[in-house]
Amino acid sequence: MIPLVARSFGHIAVPFWATAALFALFQVGLVAVAASLAKSGEFDRLASMVPAVFQAAFAPALSSFGHMTLLGYFDPLIVMFLSAWAIYAGTEPAAEVEDGVVDLVLARPVTRATFVTRALIVTMGSTLGVTLLMTAGTLIALVVLSPGSEAWPDVRLLVLMVVHLTLVGWCFGAAAVAVSGWTRRRAAAMGIVTITAGAMYLVDFLGLWWKPLENMAKLTPYYYFHGGPLILGTARPVLNLTVLAVVTVVAIAVAYRKFEQRDL
Repeated sequence: MIPLVARSFGHIAVPFWATAALFALFQVGLVAVAASLAKSGEFDRLASMVPAVFQAAFAPALSSFGHMTLLGYFDPLIVMFLSAWAIYAGTEPAAEVEDGVVDLVLARPVTRATFVTRALIVTMGSTLGVTLLMTAGTLIALVVLSPGSEAWPDVRLLVLMVVHLTLVGWCFGAAAVAVSGWTRRRAAAMGIVTITAGAMYLVDFLGLWWKPLENMAKLTPYYYFHGGPLILGTARPVLNLTVLAVVTVVAIAVAYRKFEQRDL
C-alpha cells in the first residue's frame, strides 16, 4: 500500500503544491485587504453594497476584519476549485485503466479493494492537505498583517469553515473515484463529475434567488456549506456535516463495489 500511495502522491506533487500555494496566497491577500478596510473603517459601507438576495450568504463576511478573513473558505471560486482538485485526484484509477498500468499493479498480490483504498487516501489526503495549508496561510497572515486593534476570527468558526470545505471536496473526490469504476478514460470520468459539480453549484446558486429551486438545491452538497449562516450562527453545522459525510461514505461504498465488479 505505501509504495502505491507514494507513487500516486509523486504524480500529483507539482499540481498539489501549486494549488496549495495558490489557496494560501489568496488567504494572505484577503487578510491584507481586510486589514486595509479595518484601518479605513469601510466595513459598514461594504456590507451595505451587497445585493439584498446575497445579504445572508455573503454580507456577514464583510461586517468585520475577523469575519472577512474567513470569506475565502466559502468563496465560490475557491469551493469550485477545490472540488475540481478532488475530482482530478480521484480520477487517477481511470487514468491507470486507460494507460494499462492497472494490469501491472494487479499482477502483484494486490486486491482491488487496495487499489480503491489507495485512490481514496491520495484524494482525501491531498484535498485535506490543500485546506490545511490554506489555513496555515491564514494564520501566518494574521500574525504578520493583523491590525493590533482588530480581533482574529473565532477559532471554532475557522475550524467549521475548514471542515465544511474539506468535506465538500471529499464528496466530489469520492464520487470521482466511484465514476472511475465505470469509465476507461480519465477525461471521461473528470468530465462527468466536473459537469455534475458545476450543475449542482448553479442549482444551489439559483436557489438563493428563486424559491422553487431551493428544494432541488438541497440535493447538492453545496447547499450544506453556506458561509454566511455559519458566521451568523443560523446554520446547522451538525446536520450539514452529517449530510456531507453520508454522501462521501455512500460514494466510497459505490467505488468499492464497482471496482470489485468491473472488468479491468
